[in-house]
Amino acid sequence: MRTIFVVDDDPDQAEILAQALAGRGRRVRAFSDPIRALAALASEDVDLLIADLSMPWIDGKDVVASAHVRRPDLPVFMVSGYARGAEIAAEVGVPFFSKPVDLEGLRSAVERTLDGLQPSTSAGR
Repeated sequence: MRTIFVVDDDPDQAEILAQALAGRGRRVRAFSDPIRALAALASEDVDLLIADLSMPWIDGKDVVASAHVRRPDLPVFMVSGYARGAEIAAEVGVPFFSKPVDLEGLRSAVERTLDGLQPSTSAGR
């Protein structure tokens, strides 16, 4: 089973994305607190992280950097309604989805990313 973390300070948005990605052998956890998401990342097997760019406690760019310190191989997507979101996502080298998120496009990108992972990507952590 693949695990996806969705991090967005708007709990409703996090839940919408989580519900859209659930199923198909996936476990999706929604977090409205990026600090809790990073703590869970340290102790759980995660195959993909989706992070909002603009959050009050720690922004998405810092979430991505922290996640990659712990797991350099972890695929990450960034979402945002922020005008410079795509530019910032490109700076950190991750795919970007503008809000409101095209759920079909996100599902498709998630499928391609997870299909490309080796079966042992999250095993044994």
